[in-house]
Formats: sequence, structure tokens, C-alpha cells
Amino acid sequence: MTGFGIGNFTVDVSRCKISSAESEQVVEPKVMDVLQFLYSKRGNVVSQEEIFAAVWPNAVFSPSYVQRNIALLRKALNEDSKNPQFIITHPKRGYCLALDEEKPQTVTRSILIFTTVILLCLIGGWLSLEQEAVKTDFSVLVPVTSNEANESFQSQSHNGNYLAFVRGDNDNQHIWLKELATGKEVQLSKHPSTYSSLGWSADNRALAFIETKNDVSQLAYFNLDMVNLTRLNYAKVLEFKEYLVTSQQLQWTNNNQIYFIERQKHKNNTQLSTVNIATKQKQVIKASVGQDWLKLQALSPDQTQLALGYEAGQNHYRIEILNLMDNNSKAIAVIEDGIQGLSWHPSGEHLLISNTNNLLLIDMKGNSSDIAFNNYQVIRDAAFTPSGEEILMELVNIDVDILRATTTKSQQYEKLVDTSSVDFLPVFSPDSSKFVFESHRSGLKQLFLYEHGKQTLIFANPNNEELFGVVWSKNGEEVITASKDKLFRIDLNTGDYQEVAHPHHSFYLREKFNNEDAILVSYRAEDGVTFHPAKLDLQTLTLTSFSGSGERLTCYAMALDKHDQIYFSNNKQVFRLDQDGKFAQVWRTDHHDIIGLAVDEQILNITLEQEAGYQLNQLNLQTARSEIRHIANEKGNMLINASHDSTQFLYLTEPKRTRTLVRLR
Repeated sequence: MTGFGIGNFTVDVSRCKISSAESEQVVEPKVMDVLQFLYSKRGNVVSQEEIFAAVWPNAVFSPSYVQRNIALLRKALNEDSKNPQFIITHPKRGYCLALDEEKPQTVTRSILIFTTVILLCLIGGWLSLEQEAVKTDFSVLVPVTSNEANESFQSQSHNGNYLAFVRGDNDNQHIWLKELATGKEVQLSKHPSTYSSLGWSADNRALAFIETKNDVSQLAYFNLDMVNLTRLNYAKVLEFKEYLVTSQQLQWTNNNQIYFIERQKHKNNTQLSTVNIATKQKQVIKASVGQDWLKLQALSPDQTQLALGYEAGQNHYRIEILNLMDNNSKAIAVIEDGIQGLSWHPSGEHLLISNTNNLLLIDMKGNSSDIAFNNYQVIRDAAFTPSGEEILMELVNIDVDILRATTTKSQQYEKLVDTSSVDFLPVFSPDSSKFVFESHRSGLKQLFLYEHGKQTLIFANPNNEELFGVVWSKNGEEVITASKDKLFRIDLNTGDYQEVAHPHHSFYLREKFNNEDAILVSYRAEDGVTFHPAKLDLQTLTLTSFSGSGERLTCYAMALDKHDQIYFSNNKQVFRLDQDGKFAQVWRTDHHDIIGLAVDEQILNITLEQEAGYQLNQLNLQTARSEIRHIANEKGNMLINASHDSTQFLYLTEPKRTRTLVRLR
């Protein structure tokens, strides 16, 4: 089936496109699969189980995925779920795609309808007194500008009339101002540089920003003539030498305080700080060390509270509300899968979270709901307009490809995997003849097998969960990956997989043991930076951490030899952990950081990162003799993995980001 019609809409199956005279929507492949199935059963009621079995045939039933795809279909067909025109909900039974000749007839009961409408209006009016309604139904996504250059760090003026943003890349950027009503744009900055973290003054007459040159940042601002849309003067406020400002936006209050988050360059500690524009004095409001990393802050509309976003452990992101009157804070929610933006609804009763590929609305009690729209890209800095009727955001498409080089041709890069999405985490099979890699295509996190020049999908990841590493069985017939609470054992011969729930939170798969049914894993330490090694028993699903001298170990890279002895490194040393739990240093460097370990028979391969490339140290574990090889890398590719005999090297290209500013209506 290549296409069909639904009312005034034309459905192009191959292009995943639903179009009419007024709109054109490109939907996710699974959304189109759901629509195809409904169309094949049109006029009949089909259950959620039937839809799930048809679209996700090898997965455990999850009604939320059917409901999400139905919601996206309704948006594409521009219909209201409370009064659907095409997709009819039959409570406790399922859904029916009703075309014109198949729509159920409605019995007119004018008195009942009139009474119901009056009651609903009264109830709605009463509820509106309790809390302002939040619009969550958006269907149209349009670009804010049409410039081909990357645009980022968008910041709306408080009155909603203007949008400031950064245009360009690296050190060739400028700050621009756009009048949203007229579309007029003006360049505010006079010289190209690296700009970020914009923030408007409370009266909409000045714009603060961060400019970075030669690893030194400074906070400055422009005064603006909003009648003629021109900058009046430039003022420097503060210079940062030991810290980097990591806030995506600055928060400028009525009393001329600017709030921001900064990170200590050498210790990675983060803190919420403020600077007074008049005195130029900085004050630390809240320091965060160890496992908690402050990432984002957002000032409430009444300027009495700050919402704070933390990275609080592996795949854990905590949202707190800080009271600026007494500096007390409380946690309201923990979310997963990233946080790329944090802002308030104009009512001050909800937060809008840019949750990587999704938008989340969270109230002050921590209750969350999705704002669904068709999206395959990373969302940054989503924010409601002052009316609450639209959302402005930055969409980022990231392109990373996989390359291969060999020891004999170390500077000749062969592109093996080339798509317009993120392709990464390539892991060689035991015989190094093929590799598995993760790919984020069309917003889906999936695993592919690369073999003999071909890519084959081996794990569709039906619930689109975040994945944490891949390991091979020693016979090369199975690969295992993990989500936050499950293991997926994928049979490469049959294409089937087994889903196994585990009781632990997120850990990262490193390597399969040779002599027992277990996996070497790592999990984030309490300091939030390093990782500890542990063994996951695949039979009992117990997780055993390894200790040395009564303390947990720190590992940057990890490997197993054929006897299942564990080798791990910090940034300068390599240790061996024996079966009796004792460990000893086997190698060290005083110059460059260790980024990789691998064991092939009696050879320990140690990879170090250098300024112009990589250094490979091959240590003979019997003789303790070491051989050094250098690999130049003038093109900036990242060495990510090597074959077991270190004759093939897999690289990732530098991420190519395409950033656009869009408006969701």
C-alpha cells in the first residue's frame, strides 16, 4: 500500500507524510504503521493489544506506546480527541478508523446536550478560578527564521515582542535581534566571536550575554533602543578565569541581579551564582559538588523562585524549586533521558522541560504530562510565549558517522556508516569481522549490525528506551544491551530477543566474562564523575562491586583477559584486579590521559589521547615489555574502538549540528 485518503487528507506511506490543502505533516515510521493498520481494519474496532502486536510484533505489550502514536496521528489529522472525526475511541474496547461512509450516527438529544454544555461551562469556569488552564494541544511547527546559518541560545523578551539569538558557528558568531510581529532582524554584535547564554533585562531594554575568547569568558550587556532596534552601548560586568558559565540562559531580575550557573574548570564543581550589575560583585547562592551537577536555572514570572535542573546520577535529572527569599529549596521531580531546557509557564504554576526529544509539563507537585508533537530532533530551551499559546524552541539535528582506518593506512579514513543522524558506540565482535552500533534515526534509539558493508537492524527498541552499552557473547551469536531496568539478549541467528528485568538502576555494560555467565559493568560513583567496576551475574541478576583495600575502585577504561582477570584504569594508571580481590599497578604514564584498554591473548593494549592524535602502548603481560605506536589524527575524528588485535580502528566524526529556531502553535 503506497497511499490512501482520509477525508481531506492524503496519506503517502513511503514518505510517512500526511497532507491536506492547509497542512503537511511528516510523522514517525511507527505512527504511519499504526495508521496503516487502522486503515486496513477501517470500520472495525481494534483493541490496543491488536495494534501493538501488529506494529511491535516482538515486544512486551505496552499501552502507552499505542496511546502516544494515536495522539500523534490525531494531531497530524488535525482532530480533537474529545470530538474525533476519524479515529473514534471505544472505551475499554479500542479504536476505529471511521471514514465518511462508516462514521457512527449521532442521536440528537437537544435538551440533554444543552444541559450538558451549560454544566461543563459552569464547571470549567469554576476550575479556571482555581488554576489557569495550560494549553497542551499544539499541532503546527513553523520556522522562526529562514537563514541557513545555525541559530541557537534563543531568548524571548518578557513582553514577547522580540527574540534575541546567536547566529553562526564557533568563533564566527553574532548576536541578532528579531521583531516577531514584523520579522525585522538586526545584528547587535559588531565583531564575530563566541557568544552564548542570553538574557533580557526586566524592562526589555537591555540584553546580557556571555562572550568567550581564548578560554576566558566575560559577562556583558548591550543597552538597546527598542524604537529603532539598535544597540546603544556595550558594558562589561564580570570576567571568568577559573570558571565557565554553563547556563544556557541568564536570568536578569528587577533589582539588577543576574543569575547564572558556572562550573569550576579543573574540578568540575558547579554553583549557582549572581552578580549585581551596579557593583559588579559576584555572590555564590548555592554550591553543588560531587554527584550533583547543576545544569539549568529558570526564574519564575514573579521573580521569587528559581527552578533548578541537576544531573544527579546516571540517567537521573532532578528538578528543584529554590525560594529566593530564604534560599531554601525542595525537589519536586526526578526525570530521565536528559534535560536540555528549563522554563516556566506564564502562570507560574508549571515548568516546561526540554527532555531531549520530548516536551514535559510539570506542576509544582511533580505531576508530569507530555506535550506531543512530531519531532525527531533534540529540543533545547523550549519556552512558552507570554500568552501561553505558543512555544518557541531550538531544534538540533546531530550527525555523527563511523569511520575505519588500519595500522597500515592510519590516515586513510573509510566511511562505513553515513546517515544524517547519530551513529555511535561501535563494538567489534570477538573475531573483529563485524560490529554492532547504536543509531538514533528518526528519533529512535536502535541497534544495527555492520557486516560485509551492509547495515542490518537487529534491535528496534520498541519502547525507545535509553541504552547503556553493548557486549557480545564469546561465540559471537548473541549481543546484550541494557536500559535503566532491563537487559535485552538479542539472538543474531534468529533476530529474536529476550527481555529480562533487573532490580538495579542504570549501569553500563563493558564486556562479557569468558568463563561464567556474567558481564563486567560500571556504574557512576558517588562523586558523580568516576565509575566503579562490578560483575552482573546473568543467572541471578545480582550485582557485585569489586573492592581493593576495603575501598571501591575508580575506573575510566576496563577490559577482561581470557582468565577473567579485570584490568581497569584511572586517567594515568592501569591496574589488574585478581580473582582474590587484590589489585596491583601494571602500567602508568606521566603525560597523557588513558582513554581505552583491551586485552588480546597476553598483550594489553592501552590507548592514550594526545593533542595531535593517539598513542598506542602494547604491553606484553608476560615480559612487561612495552611497544609504542603513534597515530596522527589531523582531521579531529574521535578514536572510539579498536579490533582485538589493534589492526583496525573505528572513529566517530566530529558532530555536525544543524540548529534551527522554531515556533510550535
